[in-house]
Amino acid sequence: MALERGCTVVDGTVGAGGHSELFCAELGAEGLLIGLDRDAEILGHALKRLFDQPRNGGPRIELRHAAHAELESVLTELGLPHVDRVFLDLGVSSLQLDSPERGFSFMRDAPLDMRMDPTRDRIPASDWLMRVRKDELERVLRDYGGERFAPRIASAIVEARRMHPIERTSQLAELCVRATPGRFRHGRIHAATRSFQAIRIAVNDELGHLERGLEAAWESLCVGGRLVVLSFHSLEDRIVKSFLKDRTRERTRSPERATEAEVASNSRSRSAKLRFGVKPSESGALS
Repeated sequence: MALERGCTVVDGTVGAGGHSELFCAELGAEGLLIGLDRDAEILGHALKRLFDQPRNGGPRIELRHAAHAELESVLTELGLPHVDRVFLDLGVSSLQLDSPERGFSFMRDAPLDMRMDPTRDRIPASDWLMRVRKDELERVLRDYGGERFAPRIASAIVEARRMHPIERTSQLAELCVRATPGRFRHGRIHAATRSFQAIRIAVNDELGHLERGLEAAWESLCVGGRLVVLSFHSLEDRIVKSFLKDRTRERTRSPERATEAEVASNSRSRSAKLRFGVKPSESGALS
């Protein structure tokens, strides 16, 4: 992030506050940290983490229940014309995955919800599965999940919903497993993993939020400001890479990857890719 004391930093996906806590240690009393998250429940964890610790001359902190695509309206509310840094961590919070009632995981039976923000998002995954066309479902499973058996799984879901609603995570997981050919059911990755990921991305319009969030972040940066994005999915990384190339007019850099030590301490970091871009002046952007 290349932080300096006195910077104004936006953590656009504050989650439980882990990254923000590190940022605060660098900003000093003159700095400002703005934390956003579309998940109000997760934001509560960040609130506790960032405000329950001794401040020791730390920065001013402003947390808001908002998606990163809403950054510009948050800055207007705070009376800020621009910021110095924006950080986006696109990974799903382990707190979300570990909360059975949220319905993100097939590890425990729960209502099939998957919404990042149940207070504002449109419909839970159970309703989405009842409404989606078969061809669209197949596309989502293939494109968002990389599911090689997308046609079989989509057919199984459509056939099952004719008889009864698919309302539980266990129901969807079982359908995915049964639709997967026998010799592929018990590999390193659970047979339902890719389908759950794909459906979650679709239900939450995660790629649309990312595109709008990148645009809002870039517009909010001062000249010389830096946008840093940590992605965990190839589609996300492709969008980020293209966006930064178009805005900076620079040769595309290779993303930074987790070290072996980082992967050993956190297996989820294996797929992480970190990219950043520096906002040029108007003349620099056209040169």
